[in-house]
This record gives sequence, structure tokens and C-alpha cells, in this order.
Amino acid sequence: MKHCPTCNRSFDDATLSFCLEDGTPLIRVSAGRADSQETLVSPSPSVPPPETSGLPATQTYGQLPGKATVNVSQINIPAAQPSAPAPRRTWLWVVAILAIVFIVIGGIVVAAIVIPPILRASRDDHRAQPTPARPESTATPTWKTSPVAEADDVPDDEDAVLAQLTKLEDDWTRANVNGDKQALEKILAEEYSGGANEHNKREYIDSLTPDPSIKSWELKDLTVDQNGDRATVRGTLSEEKPKGTEVYNFADTFIWRDHHWQAVASHTTSVK
Repeated sequence: MKHCPTCNRSFDDATLSFCLEDGTPLIRVSAGRADSQETLVSPSPSVPPPETSGLPATQTYGQLPGKATVNVSQINIPAAQPSAPAPRRTWLWVVAILAIVFIVIGGIVVAAIVIPPILRASRDDHRAQPTPARPESTATPTWKTSPVAEADDVPDDEDAVLAQLTKLEDDWTRANVNGDKQALEKILAEEYSGGANEHNKREYIDSLTPDPSIKSWELKDLTVDQNGDRATVRGTLSEEKPKGTEVYNFADTFIWRDHHWQAVASHTTSVK
């Protein structure tokens, strides 16, 4: 038995070499297969060979006797193709992700704009506010009366007052020599005015510089004239310098305030 690999037909005639239907060369197979079904091929008029046989178009062949069988198991039946899955709507996920990204970025921008001013305002609320600078004035100082509650606190012992003001004059001279501005802040009252140019407290302290030429100093002949919470000290100041001794007469006025004396005016005259 011979078999056609193109149309899957089988032929019992061993003399056949080509398929009678399509002219394909036959293949010899073993006869009597259990899974084959035989189909009787009746003789037919001569059929012109197909163009794929390779023979001349004018040559014809008659139907040869014999039976042809078709092997059903060898017929290639195309398998059903699975239907293409419906396209997923991925654009919905893309839109959702972009919306989340924009929301996060917007939140960050709003936080960067709103939070820093709030934090600065909170820090400013807990920060000590600077005391505004007092205006400088060269006007004649006005006497400030001590509070009534402090009237009983004013020292009235002459020796005690002289000792207190003598020490204060010595501290004042030492601050001038060393350029100690912090000491003068406490010694001078806010309304202080004095010196040859009648400078105020701020002008006095801002222009202060150390004077290394003064080797030593001495306060002499100090007297105190007290009137309630006010006292005036008069005396002489001698300063030793490389060129010799310089002597000054001075008159300093003090007022009792906040449990201590403060200078409100001074006047100095060079003796030699």
C-alpha cells in the first residue's frame, strides 16, 4: 500500500508512483492498518494533471485501476484559535496614579509655603523682644523723684553716705581709666548729662576708650551735700601720668534710685 502525504489518500496498487489527485509522489506504507478507512475510488475519465506535478500541460493520464483509502487520523485539522483577550483598561490606572502624584506634590508645596511662617511666628512669640533704644538727648536733665515707697530706703547717715559716694567716685574713675562701659551703665542714670560738651549717657559710654597713660589716681577732700534722695559730691582728683601729675576739681550730682546711687550730672575743672 502507498500513501499520499498531501491529500492523505492510500492506494492498493503497488504500481502507482504518483497520487492520482494531485500528482504528489507516493510513500509506501504497511497494509492493513487498523485505524485506516478505505474508500473505493471508481474509475473516472482521464483527468489532466495539476500544475504542481511538473509534467507537461498537454500530457494526460488515464485513471488506473485500484482502491484508494483515506487515513482519517493523518488529516491535519486546524485547531481552534483562542479568542484574543479583551484589552485591559490600563489608562484608568495611569490616570489614578497621576492624580495621586499631583495631590502629593500639591500637599508638599502648600506645606512649604504655610508651615515656615507658622514656625517663625511661634519662635518669635517665645523670644525675648529687644528693648527699644532710648532716644539720645542733649537737653538739660530733669530731676526724677524717687517713688514714695523708697523714701524710707534713702540713707541719711552722713558718714555712711560719704563712704558710699566715695566708693562710687573711685569706681567711676576706674571705669574711665579701663574703658569699662558695663560699669558705667550702672553708675550713670539714664538722664545723665555732663562734661565740657554736656554729653548724655549714650554719647559718654559710646566714646569711652581705655587710657593706659594713667598710672594711678587719688581722690582727695571729698565732701557731701545731701538733700533727701539727692546728694552732691565735691572734691579733687589727681592722676599720675608720664608727663607728671594732673589735678582736677569736680562736682558730681547723684540721686538715690532702686536702692543705690546714680550720677545724673558732673562738672570737672582742670587745676594744673
